[in-house]
Amino acid sequence: MPRGRRRSTSPAWSLRLLAIGLPVTLAAVLPVAASGQQEVRLAGEPRSDAQQALRDFLETELYTLWVRDTVLAASDTVPGPVLLLEGSARIAGHIEGDLYVVDGDLFLRTGGSVAGDVVVLGGGFYGSGLADVTGAITYRPNEPLRVRPTEGAFEIIYEVEPEPAFELDGTYGFHLPTYDRVKGLAFPVGAVGRLSRAPGRPELAVELTWIPAREDVDFRLRNSWRLGERVQLGLFATSAIASNEDWIRPTWYNSLAHFVAGDDVRNHYDSREFGLELEWASPEPPVWEDAPRWRFVVSAGREQTESVRFREVTILFGEEPPPAIPLLPGFDHDLNIEHGSIWLGRLGFEWVSRGREGATAFGLGVEAGFEDDIDRVEVLTGVDAIRPPIARSDARGYQYDFLLIEGRVSVRRVTAWGHAIDAFAIGRADPAGRLPERRYSTIGGPGTVPTMPLRGLRGARMVYGEAAYAVPIVGDAALGGLDVFARASAGGVGGPGQDFELHTSLQGGLAIRLWDFRLEFGAAAGSTAEPDAPGVIAFLDVRTRRSARPTRMPPPR
Repeated sequence: MPRGRRRSTSPAWSLRLLAIGLPVTLAAVLPVAASGQQEVRLAGEPRSDAQQALRDFLETELYTLWVRDTVLAASDTVPGPVLLLEGSARIAGHIEGDLYVVDGDLFLRTGGSVAGDVVVLGGGFYGSGLADVTGAITYRPNEPLRVRPTEGAFEIIYEVEPEPAFELDGTYGFHLPTYDRVKGLAFPVGAVGRLSRAPGRPELAVELTWIPAREDVDFRLRNSWRLGERVQLGLFATSAIASNEDWIRPTWYNSLAHFVAGDDVRNHYDSREFGLELEWASPEPPVWEDAPRWRFVVSAGREQTESVRFREVTILFGEEPPPAIPLLPGFDHDLNIEHGSIWLGRLGFEWVSRGREGATAFGLGVEAGFEDDIDRVEVLTGVDAIRPPIARSDARGYQYDFLLIEGRVSVRRVTAWGHAIDAFAIGRADPAGRLPERRYSTIGGPGTVPTMPLRGLRGARMVYGEAAYAVPIVGDAALGGLDVFARASAGGVGGPGQDFELHTSLQGGLAIRLWDFRLEFGAAAGSTAEPDAPGVIAFLDVRTRRSARPTRMPPPR
């Protein structure tokens, strides 16, 4: 059709436009007249700030109710607040008030305007940069609200799919077997039982680990009750081998590395503990898509510990290092601790935020210990000859009351040009200067400072940090591919009578990555334990879920 000519409108065409336009106009106009004819109420108490705002909005009863798909044309105006239930709304016109959407979809078109707040709960929101919203926009797609028609009214209910009464961990209850220099081969299994309809919704989590070499079974039990939607009280009891180095490498990789090359990164001790724990956590599921998750924990209990010795286990390539003290076969300084029991109090906080562009997490844990009973008989025997002076002093009345403070932070960002930046730091301090060896930490080797010997640094106070930059060669930073990376790491360990020295390392190489799994091949240069040791080494490492650091705060024992 030539530009500038007007198209004539026949009577038949006009009737067709009328047939299409009339329902659209009625959908926008009729609800205005129907405002207030049906009651809408929120069932139960509000469980979030957004639900409280919805209840306040409903109690005014001064809104237009839409209960079906609605189109508000550019020429239409609604003179007041609007509530949409379950349907979808396409807004190109004007709403002179707040707009609330529950379990529905809102499409805010170019030129549309809302002279108030926009709140979308349990649905979808599709905005436009050329639309105008005078108030705040609250978008909570994961808010579990549903609309249920009742006699002459609508009820908005909080609906979460109930958890199963019985659930097995891992694969049909079985976790991956573990393998280390203390237990040898071990087989963990676990399950969770729930009474979802009982008061407090009690839950019992059980994890058992069969250790054939020790002819023993480790166990971890936790029985919890909900005092509210976000508050949980639990009783716990454990009898298991514990470690302070779980943050360095995942258990499955630590087991595989030890089986192949005798490369067990962790120190270990035997822990038997019981106590009471109170947890206050963020809503689950989160109230909006990228909502931060946080948890606060306070607990009290009693722990009894003993030293353990490494076992002669099969290693494919390499040999277990010889005992440090020939007079005590099987002695390993990383495994030697004070025997006895301590009353404990713990506080912990962690905060994690994950989004499309990366993740940020930080945590803080505080632990106070009060000596209940330390086995002084062993201290006065042959073991006394190999302990540092600070440990021998307990034979003269040294008290193991202590205060331990630990902090962790991690950051991951994906740049606009597709590169990835990762950073992580952890610090542990004992302000009282009396930390028992069961709380000592180690660094050195793959996962921390590769140029230092594995577990080459051990002590009461520890600091470690790293920063890495990765450039995808194949694939992208979000899903997977082949990366070239560079990393700088630094760490040190100190304690009473032990000088603190910072050790550094620069690393680079290639990484095969799939989501959060990374297999790294590279070379490292930096600090060494001995002056004549080579300053450049090759290394192989696996890293998983770096953005998940920090882990549970305070760390489980």
